[in-house]
Amino acid sequence: MRIDPASWRPEGIDDLEKAAWAALRAGTASVTAGPGAGKTEFLAQRASYLLETGICRPPQQILAISFKRDAAANLQRRVEARLPEHAGRFTSMTFDAFTKSIVDRFTRLLPQEWTFEESYKIGYSSRAEIEVFLSDIASSAPDGFQGEVSASTFLPNVLGAAKLPSQPSNQPPATTAREYAVQEWWARNYRGRKNPIVDFVMLNRLAELMIRTSPQLQRALQATYPFVFIDEFQDTTYAQYSFLKSVFAGRGTTVTAVGDRNQRIMGWAGALSDAFTQFEHDFAAEPFALVMNFRSTQQLVDLQHRFAKRLDPQTQHQKSRVAPAVGESPIEVWSFPTAEREAQAIAAWIASDIEQLGRQPSEFALIARQKVADLEPALTEALHSVGLKLRNDDAEVGKLRLLDLLKDDLVHLLVGIVRLAATRGGQPQTWQDVTDSLGHVASPNRDREVGTQLEDNLTTFLEELRRWFAQTPLDSGAAPDLSEQITQALTDKIAAFLNLDSAGSKRIFGDRPEDIQVTLDAFKIRVAQVLRRVDSWDAVADAFSDADAIPLLTVHRSKGLEYHTVFFIGLDRDQWWAHTRDTVESTMTFFVGVSRAAERLVFTQCDQRGGPAPFGELYEDLRDAGVSIIRID
Repeated sequence: MRIDPASWRPEGIDDLEKAAWAALRAGTASVTAGPGAGKTEFLAQRASYLLETGICRPPQQILAISFKRDAAANLQRRVEARLPEHAGRFTSMTFDAFTKSIVDRFTRLLPQEWTFEESYKIGYSSRAEIEVFLSDIASSAPDGFQGEVSASTFLPNVLGAAKLPSQPSNQPPATTAREYAVQEWWARNYRGRKNPIVDFVMLNRLAELMIRTSPQLQRALQATYPFVFIDEFQDTTYAQYSFLKSVFAGRGTTVTAVGDRNQRIMGWAGALSDAFTQFEHDFAAEPFALVMNFRSTQQLVDLQHRFAKRLDPQTQHQKSRVAPAVGESPIEVWSFPTAEREAQAIAAWIASDIEQLGRQPSEFALIARQKVADLEPALTEALHSVGLKLRNDDAEVGKLRLLDLLKDDLVHLLVGIVRLAATRGGQPQTWQDVTDSLGHVASPNRDREVGTQLEDNLTTFLEELRRWFAQTPLDSGAAPDLSEQITQALTDKIAAFLNLDSAGSKRIFGDRPEDIQVTLDAFKIRVAQVLRRVDSWDAVADAFSDADAIPLLTVHRSKGLEYHTVFFIGLDRDQWWAHTRDTVESTMTFFVGVSRAAERLVFTQCDQRGGPAPFGELYEDLRDAGVSIIRID
């Protein structure tokens, strides 16, 4: 049953701010919002509005594009939970997954000179390989080549912005250094190859070429997806923006771009300098700015605004919707002579706060600009001395970082199965999560009969796994080889049950062919580590996630997350030595870190790490905000 647009109300929240209501009902829109403004929530509400009112009519779909798999999955889950009857018409995926799906499904539409005789392999060129290539062609390139093309920006900024010609053999000779480098790269790496090595920039370019040269495919995509959402739009790369413009600009598609100009910290990866301004011009988008903050108290919001104005003098001041805690100083700078003393003070403070106020370890975060592994030993020891644990979310686990591993949907499923098999009953939420995930793999729109069979199969497998657990006791003192053998056997059993080679698994759990294997390899490494410190199977799932540990992570990895209390470690020269080289990018990074805190933010500085960081203007903002600087010797 359709709801009249005038009668539609948001679900799960009391109301929307005025600008959000206007953007919700608008056509193509550019929606900028600061930290904690609820950007993902806005997209979920806009999806509900379009689907429930019938503005997006069956069988039309909404396509939501995110930059990371976990963000895409998060938005998908929000919409499915609110609109199960419309879930099949909301598709949330990453840019890479979308462009790859175009290439894989419509390869036959590639112009003749770009076709693959066999297939392609996903691969990446290292900076060293790009430097060798540029060196090889330098002698034959047009004048000015050395100063115009660099290895660090060649792939994202030069190749990513270049459109593939439909008939490269008919292209006139290059007249600029950039054109020459691009043409040579294509000729050496792709044209005439039976099964070329293709990265995601090239997949993006191939997908754009297919759509540009096939009006029928373009019309089909526009008919299927008349509404498109793009999250974290400030991080849009040259290749991604070119693709969006070719497919959807000026063609009747309603596009909603959401993000925060001041959180553009992916410039090194080819993000446009001001994607929103370009989008508003090219797509005739109506601009909106959300000003409510649902994460941080007003005092923290006021401090964030000082830094935001450094980046954009016109940025609007947010209004907090968070009630401040009584009797607490929300922002301080602590200064120490040594890293050991710093770690001890942080650990003692967190332990006291947990004991007195009952907070959970997950409500705290220790973040730093870089080199968090250097900070880990002192912090681990100090937290251990007060009965707490540290979890380095930036640690490498195979080819993944720990935080990415812990957020992965396949890992949630694997750990959930282990938890269910190790503990009988009392896990209703885990059962629900596991069966929902299995249902998505089996069928996006499973009926009751499919669901019953799925649950019966799961019950049978869990009984088998319990018997194996009973026959395979754990010993925290076991040798690494034994832990790895047990881990391999466990992973093989679960992977076989899940049939991870199926099309459904590949659709749900990875953008690339190797994603599932990369995740499994990282999962095995983590499980093997866990088995060497637990004595029973019912402790494995909790030890895997270490949810009762204090997280340590970089600012980049903390983006999109929030914590009650944030310790921003390292206002030091050792952490911020490059600030003066690119003050804009560095200030954006600083802004992202500051905006992770909901109610309390503590900066730390340590003489042992080279003295205060070289960003006097940011110190001025702290001083002008009345932030106390406390010396702790």
